[in-house]
Amino acid sequence: MQIYKKANHYVMHKDEIDAKLSLLPIPIQNKIKRYNSLEKQQSRIEGIELLKQVLIKNQFDANKHDLEYLKYNKYGKPFIDVQIDFSISYSNEWVFLGFIKNGLIGIDVEKETKIDFAIYKDFLTTKEWDFISKSVLPQSLFLKFWTRKEAVTKALGYGAFLEFRDFEVIEDLIIIEGITLHIETQFIEEKYWFSVATNRSYEGEFSLIYL
Repeated sequence: MQIYKKANHYVMHKDEIDAKLSLLPIPIQNKIKRYNSLEKQQSRIEGIELLKQVLIKNQFDANKHDLEYLKYNKYGKPFIDVQIDFSISYSNEWVFLGFIKNGLIGIDVEKETKIDFAIYKDFLTTKEWDFISKSVLPQSLFLKFWTRKEAVTKALGYGAFLEFRDFEVIEDLIIIEGITLHIETQFIEEKYWFSVATNRSYEGEFSLIYL
């Protein structure tokens, strides 16, 4: 398992975004163009470019793992083939990519910020909400749980089609539909909650590889 990050500090103008889009396969262009926000279009482009860098770095055969072969499952998760799995997540300043061979992976990142997390109560189990309510840092714990839930749904390939309130992420090991997932969460860059879920066991904390 590898976790990569790529800076996304520079703000592109529309003509720069259009130029980069034109270099991508048509299906990917169309998917990115569905976002009305130029900021989101830029981050998705950076995510695809990071994926291409990672495929090259891991020496995958370009004839079999080119972006032309990128597909999406019925829930919208991108994939190339069964040999590899990857997951992309975005912050304001970074793009992150989790990459694994012969396994499942999902990642999510959320910036530590003030939000009215009470409006998300129905997305949590009773036990999770109890933990948050009694915490001295309830907002931080909410963001931790949220990234863990996002990472789990991405690893399983369900995205928003798996109800958050149907599973708990308090423990680092959970089983959903017979699939065992290991969850790890770190507070990174002193302002982001970052979680990864994978069906491959690993020891210790993950490290971020800068590209």
